[in-house]
Amino acid sequence: MRSIKAIVVGSLFIFIVGLIIQLAYIFLAVGYNDLAKSYPLINEVGKYLRYLIGIPVVFLIMFIGGYITADIAKKRVLLHCIIVALLTVGAMTVSALDQAELTFTGFAILILALASTIAGGLFWQKGQTQ
Repeated sequence: MRSIKAIVVGSLFIFIVGLIIQLAYIFLAVGYNDLAKSYPLINEVGKYLRYLIGIPVVFLIMFIGGYITADIAKKRVLLHCIIVALLTVGAMTVSALDQAELTFTGFAILILALASTIAGGLFWQKGQTQ
C-alpha cells in the first residue's frame, strides 16, 4: 500500500504543481506579449527566457516529486522514483506531442526530467544514511 501511495502522491505533486506553474506562465505570457507590443526588443529576449527559466523550474518540480516519492516509499526508492518519472514524463510527452514530433532538445529535456526525479529520490536516500 505504501508503494502505491508513494507513486500516486509523487505523480500528483508533479502534475498539480506543473499545472499551477503552467497557469502562472500563461498569465505572465499575456502580460509579456502586451509589453512586447510597445518594446520590440523584448521579443528577441523572449525566446531564450522560456528556456532559461522554464526548464530549470520543470527540473525542480521533478526533483521535489522524486524527493516526496522517496520520503513516502522509504524502501526501494530508486524503483519508485523511476516509476513516477516514467509516468509523469510519459504524460508530459503525450500531451506535448499531440501533433508534433520529438526533437533532440525535447528528448534531452525528457532524459533530464527523468534524471531529476531520480536525483530527488537519491538525495532523500543520501540524507537518511547520514
